[in-house]
Amino acid sequence: MTRRGTLTLASAALLALSGTAHAQRASLAIGAATPVGDLANTAGTGPEIQLQVRTEPMIGVLPLRIDIGYAWLGAKGGARSTSISAQSISVMGDIGTRFYWIAGPGFYQSNATINIAGHNASDQRDYFGAQAALGMDIPVFRWTGFVEIAAVRLFSPAPTPMYVPLRFGIRL
Repeated sequence: MTRRGTLTLASAALLALSGTAHAQRASLAIGAATPVGDLANTAGTGPEIQLQVRTEPMIGVLPLRIDIGYAWLGAKGGARSTSISAQSISVMGDIGTRFYWIAGPGFYQSNATINIAGHNASDQRDYFGAQAALGMDIPVFRWTGFVEIAAVRLFSPAPTPMYVPLRFGIRL
């Protein structure tokens, strides 16, 4: 499935689910993603953007959070750049009044531009993966801001790509 088709399908699912689940909060987050493990050999730290929707509690007292994101990781070694688009759905829980956690599966697409014998080539791969994050809500004037750190692991039979995003955002 192409990226546009996946993004369109994920966006439609996000809108459909948020309408039926009575979404409480939508958020927009930006930050930096740092590759770790095997991915750190070919990619460097780069920017990330993410749209998030949090529903009312659906699994007992736990709400769901749906994320659509894009990370651009800078060049390192023989690679020119790596981008990762992400669609995930996570269970979310509160720790007290200001802290929260999320954990859940996702579908990720990576696109690495590499240079082979003076020619650019594109290496596109699809992964199932998982993310886990800890966050803290911060009052920002009349809105609620947040900061969160996550670990995203992409499941693969070969070297395992992983990255750690640090996000700052605002609840819309």
